[in-house]
Amino acid sequence: MQDWKNRYNPILVCCIVIAFCAALWLMQIRYHIEKQNDTVEQTLDYQGILMMAQREGQACDRLLRQFKEAGVTTLIVYDTTLERLDREQRISAMPGDVLQKAAPGVHRGAFDALFASGKIDPDAVYVTRGSDEAAWEEVKEDLGWRYGSERIRAVSTAPEIIEVKGDSRVLLEPDYRAKAPMMQAPLGVSVKELQDVQKAGFLVAIRPQNYLPYNNKAIDSLFDRVDRSGVQVTTYIPCGTDVLGFPKDIAYAGKKLAGRNIRLGLLEHVTQLQFAKFAGLDDLLRAVDNNAVRVLNIDAQENSKLMMPDALRRWALADEERNIRVNYVRLFLKPQNGVDIIDLNLDYMRQITQQVKDRGYKIGVAGVFQKPGDAMAVSANGNPGYRGSYDPDRSMLLLVALGAWAALAMYMGLIIPSARGGKQYILVIVGMLITAFCLFMGRGLSIRQGLAFISAVVYPVLSISVILTLWEGIKTNDRPLPGVIFTALWQLALAIALSLIGATLNGSIMGDLRFFLEADIYRGVKLTFIMPVLLTLLLFLRWYSIFPEQGEGGADLFSQFVKICKTKLTLGHFVILGVLLFVAYIFVGRSGHTGGVPVPAIEIKLRLFLEQVMYARPREKEFMIGHPAFFLAAYAAYRQAPNLCKLALALGAVIGQGSLVQTFCHMRTPAMMSYIRALDGYLLGAALGIVAVVIVAAIMPYIRPWLRRFMLNE
Repeated sequence: MQDWKNRYNPILVCCIVIAFCAALWLMQIRYHIEKQNDTVEQTLDYQGILMMAQREGQACDRLLRQFKEAGVTTLIVYDTTLERLDREQRISAMPGDVLQKAAPGVHRGAFDALFASGKIDPDAVYVTRGSDEAAWEEVKEDLGWRYGSERIRAVSTAPEIIEVKGDSRVLLEPDYRAKAPMMQAPLGVSVKELQDVQKAGFLVAIRPQNYLPYNNKAIDSLFDRVDRSGVQVTTYIPCGTDVLGFPKDIAYAGKKLAGRNIRLGLLEHVTQLQFAKFAGLDDLLRAVDNNAVRVLNIDAQENSKLMMPDALRRWALADEERNIRVNYVRLFLKPQNGVDIIDLNLDYMRQITQQVKDRGYKIGVAGVFQKPGDAMAVSANGNPGYRGSYDPDRSMLLLVALGAWAALAMYMGLIIPSARGGKQYILVIVGMLITAFCLFMGRGLSIRQGLAFISAVVYPVLSISVILTLWEGIKTNDRPLPGVIFTALWQLALAIALSLIGATLNGSIMGDLRFFLEADIYRGVKLTFIMPVLLTLLLFLRWYSIFPEQGEGGADLFSQFVKICKTKLTLGHFVILGVLLFVAYIFVGRSGHTGGVPVPAIEIKLRLFLEQVMYARPREKEFMIGHPAFFLAAYAAYRQAPNLCKLALALGAVIGQGSLVQTFCHMRTPAMMSYIRALDGYLLGAALGIVAVVIVAAIMPYIRPWLRRFMLNE
């Protein structure tokens, strides 16, 4: 029997409407913040291009010009090394054990003075001038910062030769398990290298490693080189194991970056969840007031296995779906499909650039999330101005929280009728007081994540509860099949609309820059998929009896659990239980970003196809499970099927609603794309649902007798 007013308290409904209006206001602010962030930066490693030119016998200037024409805007400059400077003859450096075996005149005679003295330490590296006096001064300065006076001494004054004690090996392949030997250890960025990049017409991004032991004078030295070079440095991307300034003075490094409006590059983790791990990264992000960009780079090992078309599809898609704004492209080092590496990589960059533009983005200095407002003046180094970090108005967040607590109170009233009325209001009032305290006495991160969790698990259940209430009004089973399908279409649309209320609350509750950048994330993804199913199960058992002898009306929740526990188990039960456990394993294991169940090749192909034909690929849990199950549940309701059958299908239907709301917990995804993804999921899921209903209706006359016997026996 329908009981709308008692089930859905009008005051709580009004609270939800107020919260939804506040959430829409915050979502439109978020939309404008995301919309203005519309420029993508295309980057390559500077040394990677130079090495390619050398190996392929091409002129460096010509290859750089070709990559610029292909759409590359920025080149990344790493720390220089003794090995590289020696190879370029800007200085001379040799390991002591190599010098011991050499004769005078080796290395252009740069170390002949050592042979005369006869004092060569095999566990040291020897360094002297080359063709670049500025490089020599930079090397002496950086060696002092990194190794200290106790390991460095002058062994000759004419010519000036420095001995640095330590690991003198030269590795053919880098060993990431150990500290780099001195010939290949970082020595700060080179002023000449920065200037060469700018002369070639590119912007610059830097990836210097932190100084160990830390010294803020060393940080000063690094930024002095940047200033002396006079180049436009757009981004600093951490390198090594920690960020600049770690562990003692991250704020100092942040001040240096902020003073030059150099954005922090957040390198996306290979799991696509948050970032590559650098010690002190979050502290540095706070120190620069969240002036940061999300950076995508394909792992070197993975990149070596990819064919160009497979890698190509990732870039523009990530820019659009995950708000990547720096495409840090890794070059291919082997020919593919009869195309040599230079032509292969140039074509690769051209296609990436074109696909990014085709999705409506500009190519240039990467955009950043920031407070809404008029455009800021360009900063001194040429980068666009930064208006500061965006944090939503706390009063509006408090109004949004009202919707989460009201929804929880409403569900409590559906399960426990005796808790309706005053107890529901007490829950809302206490929840709002806790929320107000957390929001106004601090950042309120934990309470916001908790409110998002409540919305994500309760609103899908409430939407299904409304549909179940509608189905209670069905008195006959003679509605024609087209009428059932049409009714299921608008009822599914209604369920999605109700779920989108919770989704909108989620998108606004977590709507600040740290969530956009994924520095803060929604917690409890797997639990978010499980809880709506469990809550719907409780609701269904509270409202309806699943045992035929108890009739179609309501039944006591506890007594039904007792009866389920007393059911005699047969082999058929174990088979069904095994199937359900397997489905649950797949369902839960496929959620989140860590580990889990591998994706079959055929599904990967389906995803690729949907990405090509739809603006936002819908989630499989919606269009392959939830929405078809909703259509079958509607068909079962209008054919007055047994409640056990309705329960199974209702649980399947809530999976789709839960997945829809959970989509909005991925704050890195633009809000508008999440709404469109829900619409695409509805269209595709409705099509599959109609097919499923037609098939079931066609075979039902043949399986109805078996189903009737099964329900009576079980």
